[in-house]
Amino acid sequence: MLKSPLFWKMTSLFGAVLLLLIPIMLIRQVIVERADYRSDVEDAIRQSTSGP
Repeated sequence: MLKSPLFWKMTSLFGAVLLLLIPIMLIRQVIVERADYRSDVEDAIRQSTSGP
C-alpha cells in the first residue's frame, strides 16, 4: 500500500491542505482581534459622547 502512487498523491494532498489551513487560521485570528478592537473603540466613543 505504501508503494501505491494513489496513496502518495492523497497523502500529499492532505498535507498541502493542512499547510494551507495554518495561514487561514492566522488570518481568522487577526479578523477576530480587529473586531474586538472595533467594539472597544465604539464603546469608548459612545461613552465619551454621551451626556453626563
